[in-house]
Amino acid sequence: MKVKVFLHGYFSKFHEGPIEVVANTVAEAVTLVTRQLPGFKPNAVHGRHRLTVAGCPELEDLFRPAKDGEIHLVPQFVGGKKGGFLQIVLGIALVAVGWMVPGLGWLLQAGALAILGGIAQFLMPTPDSEDTAQKKSRYLGAPGNTVEIGTRVPILCGEDLVYGHYLSFDTDAIITDG
Repeated sequence: MKVKVFLHGYFSKFHEGPIEVVANTVAEAVTLVTRQLPGFKPNAVHGRHRLTVAGCPELEDLFRPAKDGEIHLVPQFVGGKKGGFLQIVLGIALVAVGWMVPGLGWLLQAGALAILGGIAQFLMPTPDSEDTAQKKSRYLGAPGNTVEIGTRVPILCGEDLVYGHYLSFDTDAIITDG
């Protein structure tokens, strides 16, 4: 089945106008477009582009044929707690434009998804970064030093009292009968 894929937001700079592909499902069409256009290639700073398919709020919707032979790809808004409010405001604006302008009904769905995403950001706890989280061992007592793999082992000469490094602690105990 021939499907037209429309790119919105900053995705529109990757290709002008709709892209026509032959695909049986929405997921197949999205895969074809994102693999072929060089702008969708992941980079080292931002990784992969996050996108939302308008009209597909559930995962199961991606494995169905496209409605009316059209697919609209919209950038997914991501961020932390600070981005939730902006995403809700932008979602309300999308819903308002979709409501007032005939023929842009897909903006209602994209705006509703943006509003729900912003609310979800407010409800989610802020993740701790690995740099600030202190990695502690649950298996060794307090007086010993625990180090990560690849840490240098200093050689001490003199009269200082120091604890040694546990160089290998990943052991498995196997109990057998007999």
